[in-house]
Amino acid sequence: MRPLLAIVAGLLVTALVAAGVTLAVLRTQSRTNPQQVNLQTGVTITENSAIVAAATKARPAVVSIVTQHAPVIVRGSGYFATSDGFIVTNIRVVAGANGMTVLIPSDSKPHDARLVDYDCQTGVAVIKVDKVSGLPTLGFADPTALVQGQVIVAVGGPVDGGSVTPAYVSSMHRVSTVNDPLNLGHTLQFSDTIQTNAVIEDGSSGGPLLNVGSQVIGIAVGSSSSRTGFGLNAADVQDDVQQILQTGQVTVASIGAQTVDITPEMATLNSLPEGSQIVTADKGSPAASAGLQPGDIITQIDDVRLDAAHPLALLLRSRFHADQRVTVTYSRGATSTQAQLKLTGQHPTC
Repeated sequence: MRPLLAIVAGLLVTALVAAGVTLAVLRTQSRTNPQQVNLQTGVTITENSAIVAAATKARPAVVSIVTQHAPVIVRGSGYFATSDGFIVTNIRVVAGANGMTVLIPSDSKPHDARLVDYDCQTGVAVIKVDKVSGLPTLGFADPTALVQGQVIVAVGGPVDGGSVTPAYVSSMHRVSTVNDPLNLGHTLQFSDTIQTNAVIEDGSSGGPLLNVGSQVIGIAVGSSSSRTGFGLNAADVQDDVQQILQTGQVTVASIGAQTVDITPEMATLNSLPEGSQIVTADKGSPAASAGLQPGDIITQIDDVRLDAAHPLALLLRSRFHADQRVTVTYSRGATSTQAQLKLTGQHPTC
């Protein structure tokens, strides 16, 4: 009987030791599991503190914009780019307005505003409040530093109580579509946008998307989706803003043709190269003079290939200028050809 008891006791000890080893391994694994580590108090507090600090620093420069489209009133946001009253917003907030009122956090008096200029391709607009000075401003972040997964925050104007929406960059270089609030059934489409995991309310639309350093990485656009939001990429709009601030208007390089982007999905499904397909070429335009025809697909300008991150319209804005001579690579059927042309300058058309 004693030998049997001894064997049972030995088995129990062995089982307990094994259980202890297993538990120790599990504890070690749980401590090194990234998901567990990321939930630790210190990390969460640091991240939340950075978001709060970024929003607090930016909020004095973020305004509310109320526009009249009789009988409809549209509200949105924007931010001061200069201390004398130039405000950056998105075109959806101000399009077609017959009156604009700006509410400044530090001033209880409403201010009339006027449209300076816009670019309906990038979606940015600049308006101006006159007879003001010494206002707080926000500046653009380094556009090359933006990465997927980055923590960002959308800040709205005082009408919404300076709303703060924390989010992260869920994807980049997306084509985003929103309903035109003034033209039922019509949509506005923007390329190379920043997709977020958070909904952008209409009141915050036009306000800044910020990194944790309170620098502008994008311009918020009111969400059509109930689950995600998006913003105009600062990399695409800052040249427009700079032009408007310096000259009062936007002039962009042009090939003189109407085009449609061939997305990676369209290219794969239709066995086409990725790029921008010519729909029509204006008579006497650089494109027509160089021999390009409807149906041709532009795949490259100089050494820059067209893709989702570099669609033609945005590429002409960010990398090229009017009167510049460039080499255009295009595909016609199974043949790839190059042509040289001189870009013209024009105001963006909607």
